[in-house]
Amino acid sequence: MSMAPRQSKAAARKKRIRRTIIILLIVAVVLVAAVLILRQYITENYGTSSESEIETAEVTTGSIISTVSGSGTLTSDDVEEVTIPSNVSISTYYVSEEDTVEEGDILATIDTDSVLEALADVQTQLDELDEELEEASEDAVSSTLTSSVSGRVKVIYAQADDDVSSVMYEYGALMILSLDGYMAVDIDTTDYAVGDSVTVVDSDGDSYTGTVSAVSAGVTTILLTDNGPAYQDTVTVDETYTGTLYIHEPLKITGYAGTVSSVSVSENTSVSSGTTLLKLSNTSYSANYNQLLAEREELEELYQTLITLYKDGAIVAPISGTVESVSSTSTSSTSTSGMTGENSSGSSSSETTVVTINPNTSMSVTISVDETDILSVAVGQEASITVSSIGDETYTGSVTEVDKTASSSGGVSVYSVVVTVDKTDEMLSGMSASVYITIEGVENALLLPEDAVQSTSSTSYVYTEYDETTGELSGMVEVTTGLSNGTYIEITDGLSEGDTVYYTASEDDSSSFSFGGMDRSDSSGFSMGGSNSGGGMDMGGNAGGGMSMPGGE
Repeated sequence: MSMAPRQSKAAARKKRIRRTIIILLIVAVVLVAAVLILRQYITENYGTSSESEIETAEVTTGSIISTVSGSGTLTSDDVEEVTIPSNVSISTYYVSEEDTVEEGDILATIDTDSVLEALADVQTQLDELDEELEEASEDAVSSTLTSSVSGRVKVIYAQADDDVSSVMYEYGALMILSLDGYMAVDIDTTDYAVGDSVTVVDSDGDSYTGTVSAVSAGVTTILLTDNGPAYQDTVTVDETYTGTLYIHEPLKITGYAGTVSSVSVSENTSVSSGTTLLKLSNTSYSANYNQLLAEREELEELYQTLITLYKDGAIVAPISGTVESVSSTSTSSTSTSGMTGENSSGSSSSETTVVTINPNTSMSVTISVDETDILSVAVGQEASITVSSIGDETYTGSVTEVDKTASSSGGVSVYSVVVTVDKTDEMLSGMSASVYITIEGVENALLLPEDAVQSTSSTSYVYTEYDETTGELSGMVEVTTGLSNGTYIEITDGLSEGDTVYYTASEDDSSSFSFGGMDRSDSSGFSMGGSNSGGGMDMGGNAGGGMSMPGGE
């Protein structure tokens, strides 16, 4: 048997070298291929000059609005509380919660004995008050009338020798002060914005600088100093609009007895708290006389209410609507106890609510508006309301109240705004509602996507040309912008309808690319040094079914 010749050591060494060289060449080819694939992938998906990133937009005509939004809960408006004097008893209720009633329907019957007792009590109080009034009439009112606050005298109705009560009857005040330092005028226009300055000229030709404080429902309100301009003077604004001046924050000075002996101030005079305004003579009533008269008037009204209850023997619905609640305290038809009671002073003037009626006409939502938007909100502005528990339907309402008193929320000043909407059968108190108040809007506006407009600190511009070969944008045109809703922006100057502009599209934040263990968010990513569950190429660990290069023979 012949033996194969044994391979020499030199030949074996050459064979190992050739095999190593082949392996190294294969590794080099794989690495070059991987780098080329990676470069192409990044260029296609993340290149800065890719044609796919350039968007075009055409200037179109449409409507655009700006809104302030918020959320709150629905509450019923104009709910009527039916009350009776607290020491009057109910005999029998004829309604229950959720009943529908018409105006004039009987709600409950009254125990007439309890009404007679209440009438006797009120009559006793009236007799006692009459005695106090007689005693008070013997004292004298103070002979001076002073200001309780600081302000400026704008109108004086009372003159020397005038009877105080006669002046009050004719004018409703003896004089009027301005408290906040402003006169105001309303003009029929919406050409101005809040904060605009205007020129106001009075009937004497004197000129004043005014500031627009509000624009609502077609009316612009302008404030100007109260030092000089006359109350109810006719003024001209910017040589175009006319209006009548009124006191922005007035305080009426009143009185009830005596004769004016002298007037201590003149119109347009600035006064402080404690300043004497008028001196009186022939004062015949005590200082608390007016208070006693007011108390007697309240008792007279209560007496009349009791007389009506006694005559009717029942409580009737003052409005039509749905009964929301019925007092849980009542008496049987034969009992004279139950819903009775007096206040701590023994007076019968306190009242008890026995039934509440919802007219089902409107509901309101109170939302919070922060300090950056509150000056744009005004009574009368239109609002859209959605109620998620009802569906996607949008209801139209309006702003009915703006509270300018701030509260703090997370370190930010917020203000309450009430929006009212007509009630539907599906709306219930407590439902969550979203509100969008239309601050301003423009019809037939020239519009572009907001991303298409580039802005600096001093100007805004667009590109009107694009070179497909080089990928460069050119043809820069300056534009003037107007209203924006976050998606589209109004172009007021610089472009015409139908013009085309070019811009770089915003990058998609949902895509990402990283090295060292995190793949791009799609399923065809490329990973180096980690796992690739998308089936791509893996170097050093093959979890995706791709190529793996072992380190060894």
